[in-house]
Amino acid sequence: AIRFLNGFRSALSVSVGTESIGNINTNDMSPYAIVSHGTISFTIKNAGNQCSFSRKLGFGSSFTYFIPSTFAMGENCDQHIREVEDIKPNSIHMAWQIPQYFLMTTGEVVFSVTGLEFSYSQAPSNMKSVLQAGWLLTVAVGNIIVLIVAEAAQLPDKWAEYILFASLLVLVCIIFAVMAMFYTYTDPAKIEAQFIYMEPEDKEKKNMEKDKKGMANESGRSSDSSSDEEKTKQSKF
Repeated sequence: AIRFLNGFRSALSVSVGTESIGNINTNDMSPYAIVSHGTISFTIKNAGNQCSFSRKLGFGSSFTYFIPSTFAMGENCDQHIREVEDIKPNSIHMAWQIPQYFLMTTGEVVFSVTGLEFSYSQAPSNMKSVLQAGWLLTVAVGNIIVLIVAEAAQLPDKWAEYILFASLLVLVCIIFAVMAMFYTYTDPAKIEAQFIYMEPEDKEKKNMEKDKKGMANESGRSSDSSSDEEKTKQSKF
């Protein structure tokens, strides 16, 4: 992106390649114009005179060109133009992001698959769905922690923020490693066997409760019938 600041004594017409930025009045600045990286040609016109020059722009860079009051048309006119670099061009190729994303994806897959398998295998059958929901809830809690840490740290540079989060990840890895050392693993087959063994006992308890309720209902009915018979005898007497 480029822009021009006109410090010349009259308005100037500026073109970038085949596109015109427009007329720039004295002591006025043009809006940013988006151009492709590489060698770009500029043309400045005023009262039939023009100044043509070219500049090589790097990818992602931004410049402001100041046209001073001493500016003069003709050859080597660009020597009077001051170039101010607003944003430096990217010095690292975008392809370097590929190994970073590869490592991030690999770590996410390894962590998610092993974590879900661990929580699913160690949970009893009636708690597996709850633990899966809790696993997804940790993603939301993690995003909240990132927001809190990012706002509380208020680091001016992005690289310092990335180092902060990387340090927190290393700390969490150490905590998980210590927890894994003292964790007692359970056999899922034994847990399922315990539930299978407990099912007949639960059925027997339910049957006993039903029998007790049935006996109580029968005794209540018999007492009601006996009381009705006594009432009828008394009424006849």
